[in-house]
Amino acid sequence: MLLIAMMPSAWAIFGSRLIGMSQSGQTLLFDIGEQEGRLREGDFGVVIKEIKDPNARDLRLVPVGKVKNIKLYDTKSAWVLYKSLDKAPLVKGEKYLLLTEFAVLQGRRDPRLGKLTVVTEKEKADQTSQAALAEDKDRLAKLKDLYPEAEPLHWAETRTDTDVDLVEVEVWDKNGSSKHRSALYKSPYKEDFKRELRLETFEKLVAAYLKKVNDPGFNYDAFYDEQMRTEFANEFRRKPSVPSEYENFLSLQSQKAIADAKLYRAMLEKGESWSEDFSDEELRTVLREVSVLQERDRRKFIVANPNQYVVYLDYALALTDAQTDQDPGHRRGVRYAVDLDLEATPFLNHPTLERFTVNGTFRVNRTALEAENSNVDLDEYSLSAGVNWYPIYAPHVVEAPSVFLGASVRSGWASASAPTTGDTGKYTVSGVPGVRAGMRYNFQNNFGLRILASMEILTLDQYETNKVNTILPNEQKLAEGMMSFGVLYSF
Repeated sequence: MLLIAMMPSAWAIFGSRLIGMSQSGQTLLFDIGEQEGRLREGDFGVVIKEIKDPNARDLRLVPVGKVKNIKLYDTKSAWVLYKSLDKAPLVKGEKYLLLTEFAVLQGRRDPRLGKLTVVTEKEKADQTSQAALAEDKDRLAKLKDLYPEAEPLHWAETRTDTDVDLVEVEVWDKNGSSKHRSALYKSPYKEDFKRELRLETFEKLVAAYLKKVNDPGFNYDAFYDEQMRTEFANEFRRKPSVPSEYENFLSLQSQKAIADAKLYRAMLEKGESWSEDFSDEELRTVLREVSVLQERDRRKFIVANPNQYVVYLDYALALTDAQTDQDPGHRRGVRYAVDLDLEATPFLNHPTLERFTVNGTFRVNRTALEAENSNVDLDEYSLSAGVNWYPIYAPHVVEAPSVFLGASVRSGWASASAPTTGDTGKYTVSGVPGVRAGMRYNFQNNFGLRILASMEILTLDQYETNKVNTILPNEQKLAEGMMSFGVLYSF
């Protein structure tokens, strides 16, 4: 049944445009007609609007209304909207999807109908009718004392040439000394019943199709892959239509998870008094289950709503010191840096590539170095770009330590001054390569913390100085090791 329900997605669904409609909105004109080959006059159908991309994890298709074809032309068709299913009105010129009865049910044979007439006494009409429908299967049970019990070899089977039996009930009426049959209940006309059954089947298949497609976990590529035929025999699917034991297990687990979540939410709706009826042992068990359910909900939330971008504000302390002790008159005590960092995950939700991120940073760095036995203050302003790898947890995981490794390049400018000698100068700054390692921790409210250790070699090239014979170097290599602490916000 599920496979049949999904067939409209392959060949029984029409993409069409509403090219005309009456003033009342009840008569519709679509740009598909007899040339399609799968439309019939008098067809029933369902008009569907696509509100999201088929690859989005959201509600994708919404039924708009039930329609019936009243006229079929070569390239267009007229329909009557006899039941509206959506508050939003149909819009002329918009594109819609149309599922039709003939296309969906094409290839299915009509049900074989039989007729059964039960003639009985009026007071026994109900009992006799039920016995006839059950083919009197309980008759031997009434005489069980007369027969020994034996081990059943198989379940009871019913074989019939018909799919449905229409029952009519007649009773005996007396007319003087004679009896005659009088109708008590007449079943529907066969063709009318067959028509109603066909429409009910069509609507069930459309409902199953919409439910399947609107499932957030549904994916067309995965579905079509399941329908692939085997290489040695085109008649057989590569994956059987009957679910395996493992698939049944996953289905039961999914149903249990939904039931547990409903129970958990129902308990929380009672407020603080929800546990008053539990003993200590029962409460301990329930709290353990609630904790498990919270973790499940949290994991589902994280997977469904990962954040792609993160902004960091870091404060870093220098781990290395390039100053000299031979200039005791001036020594920069606190050497620090402030970083504003933007990190992005380019391949979000990809099982492997989402572990890699890119980032760009603006840094203000207050550091120092040594030049000819004098200490020099260095104020650096630079930009960097880098790549990070999260080997254990993905970067968007909430309430778990996400460890990462990274590499970066840096470019900027700096001003240097030697307070002891009065020399000043300006430098271009470049850093290749820079390496770093750290850990970030995301909270559920999108805020978080980060700790980071980094090491890079800065190359300083002088382009301006206030003295001809300055003590400041024309070129300098400076090793910078830092430990950073910061806060983050993800979005």
